[in-house]
Amino acid sequence: MIATVASLTWRNLRKVSRTPQIVFSSLIQPIVFLVLFSAVFRSIERTAGFPQGTSYVDYLVPAILITSIGTSSPQAGVGIAADLNTGIIDRFRSMPIRSEAVLVARSLSDLVRSAGQSLILVLVATAFLGFRFHSTFPEILGVFLIVWFFGWALSWLYIAVGTMTRDVETTQMSGFIITFPLMFASTAFVPSSGMPGWLQAFTAVNPLSQAIDASRALALGWPAGAQVLQALIAIATLTLVGMALAVIGFRRSRS
Repeated sequence: MIATVASLTWRNLRKVSRTPQIVFSSLIQPIVFLVLFSAVFRSIERTAGFPQGTSYVDYLVPAILITSIGTSSPQAGVGIAADLNTGIIDRFRSMPIRSEAVLVARSLSDLVRSAGQSLILVLVATAFLGFRFHSTFPEILGVFLIVWFFGWALSWLYIAVGTMTRDVETTQMSGFIITFPLMFASTAFVPSSGMPGWLQAFTAVNPLSQAIDASRALALGWPAGAQVLQALIAIATLTLVGMALAVIGFRRSRS
């Protein structure tokens, strides 16, 4: 099982490296967002609701790490949908390979891609925008773990969409429909204190906001216990729901 998952994960990573649009959405697009939003919203530093003594770049980078994962995670679903249409899955099913290995390998390849993406983003932000962590090494590690496992949880949701629809375009479009409303109705770019009451209530239960708040608190050295707990609950919930739906969709794809 482990050898099979490793082999299939390596196959998926090789395919990703040969697909320019995935490289663009994973690396270039988040960097553009980072530079653009850091310039456009920098004046928020001077507003009353913004945390005093915090630069906007330091405030923004943890959010960009989460949102970039959110916008690129649909590629996991796109990959499984494409495989279902090319016949490679039928070939795997004719071999002594457990069906779960195909899904796990797809999610792990997306996890590896997300890890590389987040590390590059932090390096770019540090080198060119002056971003700095204001926390200890364990807290910095916690930032990356939340980012990576939140992305892993999202990849399972989109794998479920891919197995159920078996359509590349539908799966890709689902990423925009789901991710962008959650991203702009979150605490990614501005504090929720300046939002209308109904929107504040939504951001409080928005899993994207929960992951952003946890990673931001860890990165900036703020008290993070409650935020981390909420993020872990959201990650666990999304992962379990995504896994269950992905297995159901994959089994139904036999017909």
